[in-house]
Amino acid sequence: MTATALLRAVADRLRPVADRLARGVGRLGPTLTRRTVAWARRSHRDDLTGLAAHLGPLLRAALIVLGLYALARVVRATPSLMWMVAGVALFAAWRAGRPAPAEGGEKGTDEAPKEATAEAPVEAPLPTREELAQALHAVADPNVHTAALAAHMKLPAERVRAALKAAGIPVGGQVRMGGVPSTGIKAADFPPLSPSGEGVPGPVVVAGQASNNNSNNAPRVVTREGMTIIHDPAETHRHHRVA
Repeated sequence: MTATALLRAVADRLRPVADRLARGVGRLGPTLTRRTVAWARRSHRDDLTGLAAHLGPLLRAALIVLGLYALARVVRATPSLMWMVAGVALFAAWRAGRPAPAEGGEKGTDEAPKEATAEAPVEAPLPTREELAQALHAVADPNVHTAALAAHMKLPAERVRAALKAAGIPVGGQVRMGGVPSTGIKAADFPPLSPSGEGVPGPVVVAGQASNNNSNNAPRVVTREGMTIIHDPAETHRHHRVA
């Protein structure tokens, strides 16, 4: 290996150290200035006015100047102390030049949110107003406690309360269910069940006769071999037989 190649290898190895020291020196000056100014300003008296309010910062600024002057005089009187001052400065620059968390974690920054999103469980939607209405009417005695409703729907009580609030169903205290008072929903506040005609048998209508929505008043037709019997609800003891 030639001398040039050796120097280049050494320079490559020392480059990270030099970069960190240079970065630390660049950060050290503004950091020390900011902290020194903040330390001086903390002595300001807001309860006073005029010169008395600024005496504290002025005194601390004077102490800083006197300290720097005393350090310069000591180093000038004993030049060997310069090595110690230089060592302290290099150590401070080395610490200040540490890579920021954002610089050291750039590779994992983009992947972490994706993993967290993939592992996060998808929360089920809250029960609808119609589902709440069905559950309320199913367990009413005559009112419904919130705990009983949650147990019937097999859901946490806080989710049931959130669903009731979202559906606009009022919840109050001292609601009696089975004679026991607790927090719940009064029967007067139950949402009405949605009308549904599916699966409901309709009345049998004789041909040529108008339909009647009231199944109690509609005639019932029974067809047998060779005859048709019409049960008339208006005449409970008589039937019309048509051959």
